[in-house]
Amino acid sequence: MEENQKTEETVKVNHEHHGECRHPIWKCILSGLLIFLGAFCAFYTVADWHFKSMMRPGIGAFPGRMEHMMKKEMRAMDNMFAEEGRLSKKAGNIIHLKQTKDFYKIAIDLRAFDNNENNVQVTTSGNILTVNGRSIRKSKHNEQISEFQQQYMFGSNVKLSDLTKSTEGNYLIITIPINQEDED
Repeated sequence: MEENQKTEETVKVNHEHHGECRHPIWKCILSGLLIFLGAFCAFYTVADWHFKSMMRPGIGAFPGRMEHMMKKEMRAMDNMFAEEGRLSKKAGNIIHLKQTKDFYKIAIDLRAFDNNENNVQVTTSGNILTVNGRSIRKSKHNEQISEFQQQYMFGSNVKLSDLTKSTEGNYLIITIPINQEDED
């Protein structure tokens, strides 16, 4: 029995000399903190290595591909804006308005509407003149529809009810007389 008592006393003495055994919570917290710091350092090292390999100049490098893609997109946008500019210039050349002392003369280029004056409608509402045009171009695989509308607002001195239409070459000419008596 004495041996059993000595063993218990020896065990008690050994426990008293080690501080971490009296506070097991600190042991868990410090172990957890060390594991977290080790994992963080490992993640940081791998992420840094991966990022540097992506950004390294050379064949197949990420920034080079990205820069190439951005330049390609910029060229495509420039081409799109240039095409839009060409189309707006063409649209501006479809209808020409000219004013003289006695009348307004509107010339509509029929080439934009398949050289067919039936593809252009001219309507009036009050003192507003509206020109609508439409053309349909069919090809083997698709159909392209182009529509155009332009409105003109005139003063009370214009007689929209007396307008005349005529065709001269590729142009539909609309003549609108001006009433000279209302101007005085």
